[in-house]
Amino acid sequence: MDQQNPNTEKHVPTEEEIARLEAEAVAALQRGEAIDRRGAGDAAAPASVPDGEAATRPGFVPYVDDVPDPVPDPAPSHDVAAESDDDDDGEYIPSEMEKRINAMPPEQWKRWQLLGGAGVGIAIVACLFIFGQELSSYGLIVAALLAIVLPRYLERAWRCKLNTARMAMIVAMAIGLAIIFVVTGMRHGFSLKA
Repeated sequence: MDQQNPNTEKHVPTEEEIARLEAEAVAALQRGEAIDRRGAGDAAAPASVPDGEAATRPGFVPYVDDVPDPVPDPAPSHDVAAESDDDDDGEYIPSEMEKRINAMPPEQWKRWQLLGGAGVGIAIVACLFIFGQELSSYGLIVAALLAIVLPRYLERAWRCKLNTARMAMIVAMAIGLAIIFVVTGMRHGFSLKA
Protein backbone atom coordinates (compact mmCIF):
# COMPACT_ATOMS: atom_id res chain seq x y z
CA MET A 1 0.00 0.00 0.00
CA ASP A 2 1.12 3.50 -0.72
CA GLN A 3 1.47 5.38 2.58
CA GLN A 4 1.58 8.88 1.04
CA ASN A 5 -1.26 11.23 1.76
CA PRO A 6 -2.87 12.33 -1.55
CA ASN A 7 -4.67 15.26 0.14
CA THR A 8 -1.48 17.30 0.77
CA GLU A 9 -0.81 18.62 -2.72
CA LYS A 10 1.49 21.58 -3.23
CA HIS A 11 -0.03 24.68 -4.75
CA VAL A 12 1.23 25.46 -8.26
CA PRO A 13 1.17 29.25 -8.75
CA THR A 14 -0.66 30.62 -11.76
CA GLU A 15 0.80 33.06 -14.28
CA GLU A 16 -0.93 35.98 -12.56
CA GLU A 17 0.52 35.04 -9.17
CA ILE A 18 4.02 34.68 -10.61
CA ALA A 19 3.74 38.03 -12.38
CA ARG A 20 2.46 39.70 -9.19
CA LEU A 21 5.29 38.26 -7.08
CA GLU A 22 7.90 39.27 -9.64
CA ALA A 23 6.45 42.79 -9.83
CA GLU A 24 6.55 43.06 -6.05
CA ALA A 25 10.15 41.85 -5.98
CA VAL A 26 11.25 44.35 -8.64
CA ALA A 27 9.46 47.19 -6.89
CA ALA A 28 11.09 46.22 -3.58
CA LEU A 29 14.51 46.10 -5.23
CA GLN A 30 13.96 49.51 -6.80
CA ARG A 31 13.04 50.93 -3.40
CA GLY A 32 16.10 49.27 -1.87
CA GLU A 33 14.11 46.94 0.37
CA ALA A 34 14.77 43.29 1.08
CA ILE A 35 12.62 40.75 -0.75
CA ASP A 36 10.29 38.56 1.33
CA ARG A 37 10.97 35.07 0.03
CA ARG A 38 8.92 33.23 2.63
CA GLY A 39 5.57 34.16 1.11
CA ALA A 40 6.64 33.40 -2.45
CA GLY A 41 4.87 30.06 -2.59
CA ASP A 42 1.89 31.13 -0.51
CA ALA A 43 -1.20 31.47 -2.70
CA ALA A 44 -3.25 33.12 0.03
CA ALA A 45 -0.88 36.11 0.32
CA PRO A 46 -2.68 39.39 -0.15
CA ALA A 47 -2.18 40.96 -3.55
CA SER A 48 -0.63 44.31 -2.78
CA VAL A 49 -0.12 46.59 -5.74
CA PRO A 50 3.41 47.97 -5.89
CA ASP A 51 3.86 51.68 -6.40
CA GLY A 52 6.50 51.33 -9.13
CA GLU A 53 6.34 50.68 -12.84
CA ALA A 54 4.15 47.60 -12.40
CA ALA A 55 1.43 49.74 -10.80
CA THR A 56 1.10 51.92 -13.89
CA ARG A 57 0.93 48.91 -16.19
CA PRO A 58 -1.17 46.09 -14.72
CA GLY A 59 -0.17 43.60 -17.45
CA PHE A 60 3.55 44.28 -16.85
CA VAL A 61 5.63 41.19 -16.22
CA PRO A 62 9.17 42.09 -15.13
CA TYR A 63 12.15 40.09 -16.32
CA VAL A 64 15.83 40.21 -15.52
CA ASP A 65 16.41 42.76 -18.30
CA ASP A 66 13.95 45.15 -16.61
CA VAL A 67 16.12 45.56 -13.52
CA PRO A 68 17.99 48.87 -13.63
CA ASP A 69 21.73 48.78 -14.21
CA PRO A 70 23.85 49.29 -11.10
CA VAL A 71 25.42 52.69 -10.68
CA PRO A 72 29.15 52.51 -11.43
CA ASP A 73 31.54 53.34 -8.63
CA PRO A 74 32.76 56.94 -9.13
CA ALA A 75 36.28 56.20 -7.83
CA PRO A 76 37.64 52.92 -9.24
CA SER A 77 39.96 51.00 -6.98
CA HIS A 78 43.67 50.60 -7.63
CA ASP A 79 43.25 47.00 -8.85
CA VAL A 80 40.79 47.97 -11.59
CA ALA A 81 43.17 50.61 -12.93
CA ALA A 82 46.04 48.11 -13.00
CA GLU A 83 43.93 45.58 -14.88
CA SER A 84 42.87 48.12 -17.50
CA ASP A 85 46.55 48.97 -18.17
CA ASP A 86 47.35 45.27 -18.67
CA ASP A 87 44.57 44.88 -21.22
CA ASP A 88 45.84 47.79 -23.32
CA ASP A 89 48.49 46.33 -25.62
CA GLY A 90 49.28 49.59 -27.33
CA GLU A 91 51.21 49.78 -30.57
CA TYR A 92 52.80 46.57 -31.87
CA ILE A 93 56.56 46.73 -32.35
CA PRO A 94 57.93 44.06 -34.75
CA SER A 95 61.08 42.15 -33.86
CA GLU A 96 64.36 42.37 -35.78
CA MET A 97 63.70 39.07 -37.54
CA GLU A 98 60.25 40.22 -38.62
CA LYS A 99 61.78 43.37 -40.07
CA ARG A 100 64.35 41.30 -41.96
CA ILE A 101 61.70 38.94 -43.32
CA ASN A 102 59.46 41.80 -44.41
CA ALA A 103 62.42 43.48 -46.15
CA MET A 104 63.23 40.35 -48.22
CA PRO A 105 61.85 39.89 -51.71
CA PRO A 106 59.40 36.96 -51.95
CA GLU A 107 61.80 34.80 -53.99
CA GLN A 108 64.57 35.13 -51.40
CA TRP A 109 62.12 34.37 -48.53
CA LYS A 110 60.97 31.26 -50.42
CA ARG A 111 64.60 30.11 -50.85
CA TRP A 112 65.29 30.56 -47.14
CA GLN A 113 62.15 28.57 -46.32
CA LEU A 114 63.26 25.76 -48.66
CA LEU A 115 66.74 25.65 -47.13
CA GLY A 116 65.45 25.81 -43.54
CA GLY A 117 62.74 23.21 -44.13
CA ALA A 118 65.18 20.84 -45.82
CA GLY A 119 67.67 21.31 -42.97
CA VAL A 120 65.05 20.56 -40.33
CA GLY A 121 63.86 17.51 -42.32
CA ILE A 122 67.41 16.12 -42.45
CA ALA A 123 67.82 16.82 -38.73
CA ILE A 124 64.62 14.89 -38.00
CA VAL A 125 65.79 11.85 -39.96
CA ALA A 126 69.16 12.07 -38.23
CA CYS A 127 67.44 12.15 -34.82
CA LEU A 128 65.53 9.00 -35.71
CA PHE A 129 68.59 6.95 -36.66
CA ILE A 130 71.69 8.42 -34.97
CA PHE A 131 70.63 8.11 -31.32
CA GLY A 132 70.91 4.30 -31.32
CA GLN A 133 68.81 1.70 -29.55
CA GLU A 134 69.45 2.89 -25.99
CA LEU A 135 68.41 6.49 -26.68
CA SER A 136 65.89 5.89 -29.45
CA SER A 137 62.97 7.19 -27.40
CA TYR A 138 64.80 10.48 -26.84
CA GLY A 139 65.52 10.68 -30.55
CA LEU A 140 61.83 10.19 -31.28
CA ILE A 141 60.91 12.99 -28.85
CA VAL A 142 63.45 15.40 -30.37
CA ALA A 143 62.25 14.52 -33.88
CA ALA A 144 58.62 15.16 -32.91
CA LEU A 145 59.55 18.49 -31.32
CA LEU A 146 61.44 19.53 -34.46
CA ALA A 147 58.60 18.48 -36.76
CA ILE A 148 55.64 19.84 -34.79
CA VAL A 149 56.65 22.48 -32.26
CA LEU A 150 59.46 24.30 -34.10
CA PRO A 151 57.41 25.39 -37.16
CA ARG A 152 54.50 26.52 -34.97
CA TYR A 153 56.81 28.49 -32.69
CA LEU A 154 58.55 30.19 -35.60
CA GLU A 155 55.23 31.07 -37.25
CA ARG A 156 54.07 32.79 -34.07
CA ALA A 157 57.39 34.48 -33.37
CA TRP A 158 57.90 35.77 -36.92
CA ARG A 159 54.19 36.30 -37.71
CA CYS A 160 54.38 34.74 -41.16
CA LYS A 161 53.29 31.42 -42.64
CA LEU A 162 55.91 28.74 -43.19
CA ASN A 163 53.98 26.48 -45.57
CA THR A 164 56.86 26.25 -48.05
CA ALA A 165 59.25 25.31 -45.23
CA ARG A 166 56.87 22.60 -44.04
CA MET A 167 56.62 21.10 -47.51
CA ALA A 168 60.41 21.19 -47.89
CA MET A 169 60.72 19.49 -44.49
CA ILE A 170 58.35 16.69 -45.54
CA VAL A 171 60.14 16.14 -48.86
CA ALA A 172 63.55 16.10 -47.15
CA MET A 173 62.25 13.60 -44.58
CA ALA A 174 60.88 11.34 -47.33
CA ILE A 175 64.14 11.49 -49.27
CA GLY A 176 66.18 10.90 -46.09
CA LEU A 177 64.07 7.88 -45.11
CA ALA A 178 64.41 6.46 -48.62
CA ILE A 179 68.20 6.85 -48.48
CA ILE A 180 68.34 5.20 -45.03
CA PHE A 181 66.21 2.33 -46.38
CA VAL A 182 68.55 1.80 -49.34
CA VAL A 183 71.71 1.99 -47.19
CA THR A 184 70.29 -0.42 -44.62
CA GLY A 185 69.13 -2.73 -47.39
CA MET A 186 72.56 -2.75 -49.02
CA ARG A 187 74.23 -3.60 -45.70
CA HIS A 188 72.00 -6.61 -45.16
CA GLY A 189 71.61 -7.69 -48.80
CA PHE A 190 67.94 -6.61 -48.94
CA SER A 191 66.89 -9.72 -47.05
CA LEU A 192 64.01 -9.49 -44.59
CA LYS A 193 65.60 -12.04 -42.26
CA ALA A 194 68.51 -9.80 -41.22
